[in-house]
Amino acid sequence: MYTVLIADDEIIERNYLKSVLKKHSDEFTLVGEATNGEQVIDIAFQKKPNIIIMDINMPLQSGLIAAKTIKTKFHNTIIILNSAYSEFKFAQQAIHYDLDAYLLKPASEKEILDTMINSLHRKCLKGQVIGDYCNVSNTLNNKYPYTLVDRLINSIFTEDFELIRFNTLNYLDFLNSQQHNLEEYRLHIVNTIFSIMRSLKKVLPDDIQSLLNGDEYLQKISKSQYWYDILAVTEDFFRQFLFLFSGKLSLSSNFTDMVEKYIEENFEKQISLDMLAEIFHFNPSYLSRKFYQDKGYTINEFLNQKRIDYAIYLLKNSSLLVKDISRNCGFTNVSHFNRSFKKVTGKQPSQIRLEGNVENGH
Repeated sequence: MYTVLIADDEIIERNYLKSVLKKHSDEFTLVGEATNGEQVIDIAFQKKPNIIIMDINMPLQSGLIAAKTIKTKFHNTIIILNSAYSEFKFAQQAIHYDLDAYLLKPASEKEILDTMINSLHRKCLKGQVIGDYCNVSNTLNNKYPYTLVDRLINSIFTEDFELIRFNTLNYLDFLNSQQHNLEEYRLHIVNTIFSIMRSLKKVLPDDIQSLLNGDEYLQKISKSQYWYDILAVTEDFFRQFLFLFSGKLSLSSNFTDMVEKYIEENFEKQISLDMLAEIFHFNPSYLSRKFYQDKGYTINEFLNQKRIDYAIYLLKNSSLLVKDISRNCGFTNVSHFNRSFKKVTGKQPSQIRLEGNVENGH
């Protein structure tokens, strides 16, 4: 069961969203509704919902500023912007504030559910939410290629241009095979591009990223009336995306920097030397030796350090059980977590939690 907070100054929109949630009360429960930006902050801090569906234009404080405040305190809260197409000019701000997805008014019941579920799925893959949506393809009853989109987004962090290009072309092949369904998939395409823009922020310099003008593509897709317009704009976005990425990678530093960056972005997932070797197209022994030669520490040492650093953060700043923290940090069992934690820090998790309580004045 996931908790949802809705924020919109229009009562008709709030009532519509409530009616959708009520029909799916076995999965989602409404914990509050807000009519302005200040109110949604107050309720979010009190109720700590899993999901907030947020209008952008609200009285007293805009939805974007309210979202920024909430994300600063609760970074795992999913915030979905309930937007009109003209509001995509705020897309770069939404990316900067690490918001999660868009809805396009008026969104259908299916679009609302799919967007919430897919957002939960992405959090689940990152270990930031616990639930039943890690395998989203079993949950969403449509043909949209969520698994392919996951591969495309993950390949961005590898900075392997051939892999990125391969996944991009597969995605575009799918869209071309579903031409007459593209109006139905419009919101999915918008959120795919939005997710790609979020990922690019982490790997591309700002000056290169700004050349893509992703917010303009989002607005054009949301306004397109026919499937062939949606396809043409989407294909143009991906052409620009590949062009800019290929230019950036030509200036790329040592590949072990890319391995390190991939681990930093994905340490909460199951990572092995063989998997990294496959992603980066190197022999496992060579990759291991080269990484140690360049960095002065092994891949496992770096991976464990990132996981333990995040575990320390969660121990000090959350009430999660140790077993849940160990899983969120990428450990397969709590015993392994405890051994690794003691090896790296010299302390037990309970000691760190106690220190956090003292630091926070508890």
